[in-house]
Amino acid sequence: MNENLGFFETLAQALSAAGPYIALGAGIISLVMIVLLLVLIRKQDRLKARMDYFMRGGKKEPLEESLRHMVDDNQTMKQQLRTAGTELGKLRAEMQTSYRKTGVVKYNAFPGMAGKMSSSVALLNNENNGIVITSIHGQDGCYTYIKEIMNGKSINPLTKEDEEALRIAIEMQV
Repeated sequence: MNENLGFFETLAQALSAAGPYIALGAGIISLVMIVLLLVLIRKQDRLKARMDYFMRGGKKEPLEESLRHMVDDNQTMKQQLRTAGTELGKLRAEMQTSYRKTGVVKYNAFPGMAGKMSSSVALLNNENNGIVITSIHGQDGCYTYIKEIMNGKSINPLTKEDEEALRIAIEMQV
């Protein structure tokens, strides 16, 4: 036990002799720590300023608000796109029944008349249903006839010009 006591006494004497050096070393280490602390505080302030600028997006409005507006706009556009898709589907369905194919033949109905004033016009949908409009111009007036077409055929008799206009319309690629 005396041996341990001798060690502590030797250590105490060594520390008391080196006391001024230990105090000087502790002071230098404290000074370095204070300088490092000041450097870190300055870096943190710069980082905070950059973060604030970034979060504002360089504008008056914060980045969080900008992102919120973008998400809202995105949701609105998605809804509008869905609505437009629905409307497009309706339009496509309506187009199937609209007249999309046409055939026009102009001719002279009566010999001796100048110019091709008479005409036959075929208007058909995709299923070859529609009408043929015949307009015959003569010296005493103009007469118009409409003939119904179902599946590319007419119930009423067609003239050769009507048949030609119907053939042109049926062959039309849409």
